[in-house]
Amino acid sequence: MKNKNGFTLVEVMVVLVLLTLSFMVFLRALNTGKTIRTRSEIRTTQSVILNSLENEIRSRRFDENTSYPWSSVLGKDSGESISAQFDDIDDFDGYYISSVDGYPTFSCSVAVKYVAVSSNFHSPQSSQTNFKSVMVKVKHPTLPAIVDTMVIGSGI
Repeated sequence: MKNKNGFTLVEVMVVLVLLTLSFMVFLRALNTGKTIRTRSEIRTTQSVILNSLENEIRSRRFDENTSYPWSSVLGKDSGESISAQFDDIDDFDGYYISSVDGYPTFSCSVAVKYVAVSSNFHSPQSSQTNFKSVMVKVKHPTLPAIVDTMVIGSGI
């Protein structure tokens, strides 16, 4: 009987199958990491857009009127067509951007309502109060929208 050194075909096939399976697990892990990174980048961009729009809203006066009674109609006033012309918070009611500058796949919308302390600021009021609820929503086609609601007081 001859003593032969080397591998048999079966041993080579077993090693190839094990290497293939481990390589597939490695590729799946890389793909999962890429997916998580992409989602994280989208969420970060949504947050930056949301924060930017909220800061723009906060920089405006509480209302067109400087004292109570506040405006009974929320939304843009005549002559205001772009956000740079908005002079008070409620001008943003119904504001919608279908494609954010620099981020064409992102859109955002704003809704403004009067709210009261008695409802813990949750229920819209039909009359003017000293508080406005501002809901800002930023959307992307691949993830759920990110939404934030601010309650802004008149400062009285």
